[in-house]
Order: sequence, then C-alpha cells, then structure tokens
Amino acid sequence: MTISPEEGLPDPGQLLAASLTRPLTASEQAYLDAWAASSATAREEIARTREAWMALGLAAEDPAVRAMRQAARREAGLDRVAAPRSLVRRLVIAGLGLAVAAALAVGVTLSTRVETRVFTAPDHAAAHLTLTDGSRVTLSPGGRLESRFTLGARDVALRKGDAYFEVAHNARRPFTVAASGRTLTVLGTRFNVAGGRRLTVSLVEGSLRVSQAGAPSVVLRPGERYVETAPAAGAVQAGDVAGDAAWTSGRVVLTGATLAQAAERLSRAAGRRVELTDPALSNLRLSGSLRIERMSDVAAGLEALLPVKTRLTREGDLFISPGVKSS
Repeated sequence: MTISPEEGLPDPGQLLAASLTRPLTASEQAYLDAWAASSATAREEIARTREAWMALGLAAEDPAVRAMRQAARREAGLDRVAAPRSLVRRLVIAGLGLAVAAALAVGVTLSTRVETRVFTAPDHAAAHLTLTDGSRVTLSPGGRLESRFTLGARDVALRKGDAYFEVAHNARRPFTVAASGRTLTVLGTRFNVAGGRRLTVSLVEGSLRVSQAGAPSVVLRPGERYVETAPAAGAVQAGDVAGDAAWTSGRVVLTGATLAQAAERLSRAAGRRVELTDPALSNLRLSGSLRIERMSDVAAGLEALLPVKTRLTREGDLFISPGVKSS
C-alpha cells in the first residue's frame, strides 16, 4: 500500500522537516504514522532522516529522538543539564543551513543504525524472549527468529518453527513479521504464527494485516485466522485462536484435526518426532487437549482417544501404529 499526500497536507518529507521546529498537529502526526506503516521503504526513510539529524546535531526537537536520548542517558547513569529549549531551537535553526552545506561539501555518508539479532530455541524446549523494544516472543522448540531494528522500524523474520508474539505498542516504529513469504504488520497485538506444511496466523488481540506480493492484503480481527491455501493465496476463517496458542502453556488443543495434522502440531510444540508408522492412520480425526510436558502423557492421551498403539523411544520420540483389533 502506498500513501499519497492528502489535500491540505504536505508530503511526508516536509512533515518530518517540520517536526524539527514545531509539534505536529494530530492530523499531521496521524498521516505521518500511516505513511510509516505503509511500507518498509517509508520506515527506512524515517530512520535515515533521524540518523542524519542526530549526526548533524539537529534532532533535539524531534520527540522520538529526544526520548531515545533520554533513555540512553538514564541507562548510562548520566544527568546532564539540558540547554534551554529556546536556545536549542535558535541553534538548530541557525545551524541548519551550515551543517547541511558542510555535510554535502565533504561528501559525508550517514549510515542507518541497525540492530540485528538471531534467536534459536533449544531442540526440545520453547524459548521465552524479550526483544529490545519490550515485545515478548515465545519460540517453539528448535525455532529460529531473526530481528532487525532501526530507529523507524522493527522487522523480524520467523525462519523456523512457531512463534507467539506480544508486541509492545509504538506507532512510530511499526512491527512486521516475515513468515512463509507473507508480511504481517502490527502496531500492538497478540498473535500466533504456526509454520509447518501451511502457514496459519491466529489473532488473539489487536489488529493485524497480512500482505503478500501479487495478492491483496487482508486485515484480521480478534478471533480470526489466516490460513495458507496455496503458495500465493490464503483464506480468513473464524476459529479457536486461543487454542492455537495453547502450546505456549504446555498444551496442544485439537478440534476435529486429522491424526496427521495432530502429529505435525505435536512435533512442533514438543520438539520431538511424532510419526505415523502406517499412512492409513492419517485421516483418523480427534478432538481434545493434550499435555506436552511429558511425551508419555501424549502417548496415553492418543491411545485413549483413538484405536492406536504408541511406542516411545529413549530419546522421547513417539511412533503411532494401528491398534490391535478386538475379536
């Protein structure tokens, strides 16, 4: 989605420049926030602009940069006395032309400050992460998550496994998740992302936009799922979204799932192999809630729900076979 300048409002670059010397109006700020949320390119432009201001000493009046500087001073234990705001404003206005001209004259290259991290969960246990912006993520066993934070954007990529997100609200820094060729854009929300054979995104709270190149975007409401139906297509459906996220508290909730689907979900949630020894079992259906802390409990639960027998290996992997038919 591309945000175009609206009648009566300057372009986003002019709004950014205006914020150096005066507070933006509510409509101007809302417009700038919408532009920032519209694309990664817009967020990168904001980040580069604010980095330039900081490098040139022109960002004293920008609220977002000022807040970051104050936080940095607190973390460093510094207590500097700030210059009067009127003096700062005079210095900013007086130095703007000289600083920019000097930068252009010597060919200064200003780089965007980027913080990148990679998170990997243990093979057989979920990882509970707190990102630098305060957002919390539960990453399934063996999962892998990459984050790339700048001044104007928070971008993460789910490379492997499932993840449950509790995103810290920050309208100035939209939060996006890349997963299975889709981009999930949020501001403040709770949602579950399940990989496997088909991507399933379950929205518990807030709002969430699912985008993909070559396909229209969809906006999820609480209680809805986005389910991948083809590599370039998906469908929105209502469902038990709290049940989809129950793996974060040690349970897998199944509602009319096939045994093949159940085995896949159990494998991801527990970080153990759960396999069918006979393809004929794939279409058996089951509903219930299975505790996953101990695979012996999973085995007992499956045998109670279905005509199957199970074998648990020393490593904790589970193999499911047809049960013995009664005479």
